[in-house]
Amino acid sequence: MSNIYAALEIGTTRTVLAVGESEASGRLKVTCHAEIPSTGVRKSQILNINQATQSIRSVLREIERKQEASGAKITIGNAFLAVSGQHVKADHFSAPVQVENARVNDEAINSVLRAAHSMALPKDRELLDIIDQDYVVDGMGGIHSPKGMSGRLLSLNTLQVHADRNRIQDARTAADAAKLEIREPLFAATCAADAVLEDHERKNGALVIDIGGGSTGYAVYIDGYAVTAGVIGVGGDHVTNDIAHAFQTTNAQAEGMKTREASALVTADDSSPRVRVEPGENTLMDNRTVSRRALDTVVNVRMMELFTVIRETLEDHDLLHRLHAGVVLTGGGARLRDVDALAAQTLCMNVRIGRPLHVDGLEDVDFPASFATISGALLYAHRNYEEHSILDGIFGRFFK
Repeated sequence: MSNIYAALEIGTTRTVLAVGESEASGRLKVTCHAEIPSTGVRKSQILNINQATQSIRSVLREIERKQEASGAKITIGNAFLAVSGQHVKADHFSAPVQVENARVNDEAINSVLRAAHSMALPKDRELLDIIDQDYVVDGMGGIHSPKGMSGRLLSLNTLQVHADRNRIQDARTAADAAKLEIREPLFAATCAADAVLEDHERKNGALVIDIGGGSTGYAVYIDGYAVTAGVIGVGGDHVTNDIAHAFQTTNAQAEGMKTREASALVTADDSSPRVRVEPGENTLMDNRTVSRRALDTVVNVRMMELFTVIRETLEDHDLLHRLHAGVVLTGGGARLRDVDALAAQTLCMNVRIGRPLHVDGLEDVDFPASFATISGALLYAHRNYEEHSILDGIFGRFFK
């Protein structure tokens, strides 16, 4: 029997739940997914537990409705949680161990693995991921397989991604109230990277930028592993707010102009056709238009700010020149017109929009890049918990 997993993302603009099933081929298939607009969430953090709970209940009901329509009946009992927000941080850590008999053996490798994974986080932090990087023998790094090497001191470099424990607990509280257990929290940007990157891109150097509604996560891969990651407090909602402020519209009207008309590049001139503001509750705005060039300028300024912050951060870490495979954009914010071209200009490298490469079942999704994070969370479950059968899931911890 196949194994079944669920993943949840409580974002600023939408709450997403997806169900994945392992196939005989070894690949993962997304068998059902649903999304609804989020309430009670801002900047990727829950501000109203009751509203967030209602969003989770609604997306659970939508999944159950879709399952029943297809002839299946599975009640989801728990899910992996994709986490983002500025409270997510990444730190490097390594712990050296002495090598017996001056030759690295399995015992030394196991000891250094335990030591590198034993970093004690502050009580207010919760671990999302530990990423093993390279081994170091007597100060010589860049080693992927140290067994048999001569040396007296062995260490393993790791990247440890962690989040504010209280923010994770808020998500658990909201999910518990909806009768959904959070099995394990995961970092959204590395989930997205797992879904969209090829092995050769990880090896040659790639940057994944996951543009959400309230924040943007990023992860840098070099030599096959993540070398740094983080979150910037700028997302698609900030662009919407800028438009609303600049042209004195409602957020709904600004969102409409952004998604229908706006470009991240300023290419229009003063003679370009003007952009119509959709009528709202205020009849004074009927038949109102705004300059296309002005609209694009507002969007361009905010998105250039985002990419410039990322560029400067990577320059400070001396990483930008090592990204030979370029940049992959994911998240709902990657839907913005010409955002890939602006990223290419700002970061001076090739950019593509990322779609999940290692999962099936998303053929009905109109913009697959917005499902990269949830797909990566399902892939994590698929790769790390594949020994659990569907019966364990139904009567145990995965489904009830």
